[in-house]
Amino acid sequence: MMRLSTTGLILLLLTAVLPGTGFSAGEEAAVTPISKVTVYPLAYGIRAGDDTPFGVCHSIPITVGGAPEGEIRIGIFEDKLSGASPMWRAAAWQASLTAAQLLDFNPQAMQATFTVEGKIDGPSAGALLTIGVLSAVLGDPLRDDVTMTGTINPDGMIGPVGGIPFKIEGAARAGKTTVLIPAHSRLELDPRTKEIVDLIGHGENIGVKVIPVNDIWTAYKIFTGKPLPRPEAKELPTVSPKMSKHVLKHIPRWNKLYKSAREKYVSWPDFGHPEYANQQLASADKINKQINSLLVEGQFAPAYWDAAWSAALAWVAHEVGRYHYSNNAYGRDAAVKLMFQDQWLEKEVDTTAAAIRFYRPLTFDQLSIYMEACNAFFTGLCYRSLANVIRENLPDDPDVAGVWIVAVAEQHVVCWLNMKLARDYLELADSYEGTPIPEGAPVNELSKFFLRSTEAGLSMVNELEVKKVAKKYKLNNDAAIAALSLSDPAYAMAQLGMKQIIPSLPKYFGEGKQLEYARLAAAIGLHTRAAMLIAKYYSLGVELDDNYNFVRLKRERALEDWLDDSKDQAQRAITGLGDAGIDQTTCLQIFSIARIYEGRSATDRIEALGYYFTTNVLAQVLQRLAAGDHVPELDVPQPAPLPAPLPAPIPPPSEE
Repeated sequence: MMRLSTTGLILLLLTAVLPGTGFSAGEEAAVTPISKVTVYPLAYGIRAGDDTPFGVCHSIPITVGGAPEGEIRIGIFEDKLSGASPMWRAAAWQASLTAAQLLDFNPQAMQATFTVEGKIDGPSAGALLTIGVLSAVLGDPLRDDVTMTGTINPDGMIGPVGGIPFKIEGAARAGKTTVLIPAHSRLELDPRTKEIVDLIGHGENIGVKVIPVNDIWTAYKIFTGKPLPRPEAKELPTVSPKMSKHVLKHIPRWNKLYKSAREKYVSWPDFGHPEYANQQLASADKINKQINSLLVEGQFAPAYWDAAWSAALAWVAHEVGRYHYSNNAYGRDAAVKLMFQDQWLEKEVDTTAAAIRFYRPLTFDQLSIYMEACNAFFTGLCYRSLANVIRENLPDDPDVAGVWIVAVAEQHVVCWLNMKLARDYLELADSYEGTPIPEGAPVNELSKFFLRSTEAGLSMVNELEVKKVAKKYKLNNDAAIAALSLSDPAYAMAQLGMKQIIPSLPKYFGEGKQLEYARLAAAIGLHTRAAMLIAKYYSLGVELDDNYNFVRLKRERALEDWLDDSKDQAQRAITGLGDAGIDQTTCLQIFSIARIYEGRSATDRIEALGYYFTTNVLAQVLQRLAAGDHVPELDVPQPAPLPAPLPAPIPPPSEE
């Protein structure tokens, strides 16, 4: 593990500046109105003198607005140096951007300042800060006897946190009568007594009403007495037989790829069958066997996805086995040489880039599947970039080098298959119809919004997990980021995607609509990856081994509740599309994949959560694009802007 601190590797992974991601705004852009509220977040720490946990209740004034429409400005004002930790700052960014997204990308919510007194840390105030921004924008007064603790997730769900018994005690000392907590956190171990505490009963004993809540809509109603706008929950339509038939046509192609890889792999001698490759092939076989039953049930999109996924795993087994075969039959130099023979992959990338560049989606159904093609292309580029980083920094230790060579083989084949997937999506797009895309759709603005959100999410992950890796393996921060990037492909995709691939997209697409759509698709994918990393490492408490393979899920009940709530929200988002007269096909297909994965293994259920996230975000984006250049207006009192501009906010942690 120590060899992951190679200087060149760290530089390639880390030393890049993010492209400018603030909303563009003309000189004549109107200034958003200013509004203020105060929230009272809970925290806990160690009391000086007796080393016992102690809960406190802070006061955080929030101001929204005051800048030209279209600009994202989030600031944290402190009365002490580093009073707000990087993780808390990232949570404030996430809260503001989530509030904006919940209000149909309202520009006022994208401009917020938070005033911090003293020291405060952690992401557990995320939901409360979101409530504060929503309240300030909508003009609904907050009850000052209510507070809450819980993280905020991108679909509006409230995630679990720790130290709740102490926080309830802190609320009681501050005179609060009601504390909202995450719904799946009713019981918690009190480290002082080593006993399980019923948090509702604990609150009753000290005069505090504790209310478990699942989502931001429930919490907002308790805080304000007014409902937060939300689409209705309705029964979803099914994908049309015509569209299902088009998907069905593409399944045999992936089955053929699966069988081809499998036949080649099993024909090799045993020394070309390492354990890891055998495991991948076994997984491919298991997934492929499920396809027929899905087809019988009419689950065409999940069947298609299983066919593609089984082909991917079979080819991973094939490539890993091929490298082992070369190494054992001809020596390490042969395997290294094989690693650099990637002209075939470059050809696939160029062919796919050209296909995407010269395709012009005209309707929303075409656009949604086109963006899936762009995201597959972007994902493939990320895997290729990771492979390049690894092979250019191959260590001298032959055992470690062997592992890295196999990793390159895996990244190459996954890149290749993502290119094929992208072209498959383009063929599907040709058969899709639907509502025309209006002129003036805010594609660039939405891209920048989701890139900012990803930046905040990655900052939080770095605080949550990178520091843990650094401490465990005695690495500096840069080396720990590099180590986590190589161990966790999802984290690597987010890091490399932001730092290397997003800036490189003009190379493949030039300037124009295709570049704008590709950047938006990549931004949505990055946003979802960052959200899932936070869910994995913080909210769900996923336990991983030293190689970052799944071991167990600490908060199984939390995942089950979260899946139910996220499914409901995704369904509402799709309903909103239909109510607005916008095509729902792609969102319905992703939703159906999530439904199937929800009934499988623990890792599949975590994947299902990501698909629900994607469905929700894609539906919101399509609805916003359909509005064209119209900025949503809210029927709330709007005070006049201040005559003088606000002081410049403290920059977010990613810009320090």
